[in-house]
Amino acid sequence: MIEDQLHKQESMTFTEKKIADYFLQVQDKIKAQSAHQIASQLYVHPSMITRFCQKLGFQGYNDFQNQYIEEIQYRQTHFQTIDPNYPFAFQDKNVVIANKIGQLYHEIINDTLALISHDQLQKIVNAVLQAKTIYIYSAGVQADLAQTFKDKMIKIGKNVVVEKRMNELFYRASFCQQNCLFVIISYSGEVEAELRGIRKLTERHIPLLAITTYGENSLSKAADFVFWVSTRERMIQNLGDFAFNLSTLLILDILYVNVFNSDYNDHYQKKVSASQEFELFRKSDNALIK
Repeated sequence: MIEDQLHKQESMTFTEKKIADYFLQVQDKIKAQSAHQIASQLYVHPSMITRFCQKLGFQGYNDFQNQYIEEIQYRQTHFQTIDPNYPFAFQDKNVVIANKIGQLYHEIINDTLALISHDQLQKIVNAVLQAKTIYIYSAGVQADLAQTFKDKMIKIGKNVVVEKRMNELFYRASFCQQNCLFVIISYSGEVEAELRGIRKLTERHIPLLAITTYGENSLSKAADFVFWVSTRERMIQNLGDFAFNLSTLLILDILYVNVFNSDYNDHYQKKVSASQEFELFRKSDNALIK
């Protein structure tokens, strides 16, 4: 996210670090400031402000200003109670930890739902319905979460392939049929192996759905559709990828039920009849689940 880049200050000159520190200090007050006003306060030429914003990947100051304010508002309105990076402390008792994780899950779910719009979701559902085959790629444990999505989809007649080896993405993208959809799950959206495959998908005009962090990265810029995951965890300095995993699972479940609901009766009959035929001898003495 932008704030992370401003804190890191990697490969920045002395003047650029001064500009980054200023943005970190004033936060959303830059809404009322122009590039000329900021330049006069920092005793630099206005073009330095523009070049700094472009170095961060924006078209100019106005583009940076709008997205930085939007990011600040996102940060201020999510995760007010629990730090997703360190949701519990060493001295916490077992029950306290359990309740903190439960509260964290509530906040992750609310955060994820707030990042989904109706129009965006409908476009993604339409893309899934039109695809003959859906290829899902993830280099992390999220591939196991994608497997649960595949298991649900296959029972209503949808063909889903889950791949854990990101290196194979390029070759699949090179030779797959046109009537398919690729889904890439990536927190950073900057893994080189996935970017090579993405360039091939773009070249062949194969639709791509990204499940990635809120904000801009190479994956989200190239994708035709994007699901934003809850984005408050650091990539390394955390106690577990709670937010990314739960957010991904929720998104895939939401996608599945919307696909299911596109032809509810037909999908229900397919699922029940196939399950009855396959699970002939599956029984339970529990009256609640019979």
